Amino acid sequence: MTRDEKTPTPEAVRAACLIAARTAYEDAMQRGLCAEGALEAALGAIEMLNLETVQDTDQAES
Repeated sequence: MTRDEKTPTPEAVRAACLIAARTAYEDAMQRGLCAEGALEAALGAIEMLNLETVQDTDQAES
């Protein structure tokens, strides 16, 4: 099974989700949300992630 050139690898999607979640969580905590609220913000960031913009790191460097 071949992967479409424009389809990101699962590793790239995972990395993008982690970055989005960590960024949203840290931002929410700095804004004074409780831990539960910050977690909700992190999950929301993952839900809103546009997978069409996710690129593999090896493709992004070339």
